[in-house]
Amino acid sequence: MKLRSVIPFILGSAVLISSCAPKRSQDPQHVDSLRAQAEDLIKAQSLMGWNSWAFGTESNQDSLYKANANLFTVENIKLVQRVEQAETNAVQKKRLTYFMRYLASEYISKQNAPLSDRVSNLEATATITFEKKSLPFRQVNSLIANEKNQKRRGGLYAALDPVLDSLNLIHRQIEQNSQRLATELGFPSYNQMAQELKGFSLSEFKKTTEQFLAESESSYTKLLDEVTQKYLNVKRPNFFRYDFAPLFRSEKFDPYFAGGVMLDAVKETYKGLGIALDSQRNLKIDSEQRPAKNPRAVCYAIDIPNDVRLSIKPIGGFDDYSAIFHEMGHGQHYANTKENAFEFKYIGEPTVTENFAFLSEYMLSNQSWIRSHTKMPVKVEKDFLRFQAFHRLYFVRRYCAKFLYELQLHAGVANPESVYAALQSKAIGHTELASDKKRYLADVDALFYSASYLRAWFLEAQLNAKLTKDFGVNWFENPKAGEYLQSLWANGDRYNGDEFVKMIGFDAIRPDVLMNELKMMILFSTK
Repeated sequence: MKLRSVIPFILGSAVLISSCAPKRSQDPQHVDSLRAQAEDLIKAQSLMGWNSWAFGTESNQDSLYKANANLFTVENIKLVQRVEQAETNAVQKKRLTYFMRYLASEYISKQNAPLSDRVSNLEATATITFEKKSLPFRQVNSLIANEKNQKRRGGLYAALDPVLDSLNLIHRQIEQNSQRLATELGFPSYNQMAQELKGFSLSEFKKTTEQFLAESESSYTKLLDEVTQKYLNVKRPNFFRYDFAPLFRSEKFDPYFAGGVMLDAVKETYKGLGIALDSQRNLKIDSEQRPAKNPRAVCYAIDIPNDVRLSIKPIGGFDDYSAIFHEMGHGQHYANTKENAFEFKYIGEPTVTENFAFLSEYMLSNQSWIRSHTKMPVKVEKDFLRFQAFHRLYFVRRYCAKFLYELQLHAGVANPESVYAALQSKAIGHTELASDKKRYLADVDALFYSASYLRAWFLEAQLNAKLTKDFGVNWFENPKAGEYLQSLWANGDRYNGDEFVKMIGFDAIRPDVLMNELKMMILFSTK
């Protein structure tokens, strides 16, 4: 993901103020001053986040919020809405709508910030007890992923329960707070607020996710039974949620993704598109090995398009490659942005940029890329592609279940922990345990960001199909494809996912193209 301090959403009309409210003469100038303040804040937040991530310096985002306490208020949201309703120019109206998204989402984030800080602080300091040893809470998932013994994995997983119980006390307050804020902003319910903020029908998207789960069930179940036995020597029903972590370590394929040449692989891949990374002075790749540096790859768009930064700490293995290619997708998007308007640079709908990140990441699963950039034997290549098809099915199905659960959670369903555990178990195929229920609030994305990821997965497959049709299966070796992508990146955050999908020749964001792509990967691997 690309890290920014904002999560943009759409603010609906007629929920905060009357549409007949008069426009005041100084309103547009006031809005412009708020825009300038917001852009400065985003840049400061991003720079502080970068320094913390790449250098381990202390982060104090709360100080920036406090310094800008006058920005995220109901009065300012009403002001921007008032100007938006009076605006007749379509482009300016869209900018104002985007700005309302930002102010509304940040207003909610600001109100929940003290509770979110308590969650982060507890996670950072909490310990668990396992086999009479004290272990840091945040280290346990890594230990589970690298643990070969299933019984010990189960023990580590269960040992998290007391900390999760404590975290859930805070998460419940966040949920209650969010419900209250929805009412405070004039919405009849949290889900209605989220639908207005996201700008598309949650009920219609619910049908899409249910359709994908139904149509992918057979393929996924078959692959799940195959890979669990092949890579873990475990059969259902003796396969549990904690077994996914070691399953996805995919160490068998790591030798084909060496850390020492990872950055070279990224550069060579984009060179095929006619993009010389070393010549992009506005995109900096920090690959230095520093002890305090976060090992995960990340992209910070600090001053779009002039200052976009990627941080990597190369170790090697497919997971490392996947992460850096994903973040490079974000990096190219924002480094190539030609938009000048603040809203079209920083605060658009996340579906589009996540789509570009997935497009870059999934080049690694393209047969032509594998044969050009690795020495993977054909048999290993088939195993790899089959595993990648399973991996993607797992994530999309898991997020479908997340989204369906979040709809029920925010609607006040009884026994939400049981609903959560049952939906996840059915979607991804593990045997349910009591400890699974403990994650029913930690595994929730604010304002249905899960839906944005799902839409990005579906949209990426459609963009990949467009590129394949126009430039061939090895489109990433064609500079013309690079020129086409640069023309899309140039739009920054101007277009939402529903507008973007029409630009590339489809009538709507749909899951069928992704399903067909995965079926082709599976078919190749069986030949």
